[in-house]
Amino acid sequence: MREYVFVDSNVFIQLLYEGARASEAEELLDKYPLLMTSIGVVDEVLHFIIRREAMNRYSIKRAYDLRRLIRSKGISFAKESLGKFVSLLRELYVKVVADIRAQPSQIVNTMDNYRLAPRDAIIALTCKHYGINAILTFDEDFKRIPWLKVMP
Repeated sequence: MREYVFVDSNVFIQLLYEGARASEAEELLDKYPLLMTSIGVVDEVLHFIIRREAMNRYSIKRAYDLRRLIRSKGISFAKESLGKFVSLLRELYVKVVADIRAQPSQIVNTMDNYRLAPRDAIIALTCKHYGINAILTFDEDFKRIPWLKVMP
């Protein structure tokens, strides 16, 4: 029986924005047929896309200015890039799951025990909750998680 592999935000971002590791990201996504990510990762990627498009088109760097831009213009400035991400998830049949409903103390303990940022701790706990043993990521921090095999 094949198992799901979790996909971190940086893999999607590398592919969408043709980063230095885009071809590696593409190979990884093609290699594993059962892909899973969380709504938190989707949120990260959507946020990245909106910030990047706002910076490129309007030179907006501050969060308040981004909120003001969205309030006045909506998301039309980023809609094409957002659509590409949604299409990518659909084309790759990526299963999107809810983040684990962890207690704040669990998140903080995971951050402390494995020296992780909050979002990475939530991803690690989410993988554990869903029985995911492997993660596609370019983030070296996940190598400190004993229940996850980091790929590449």
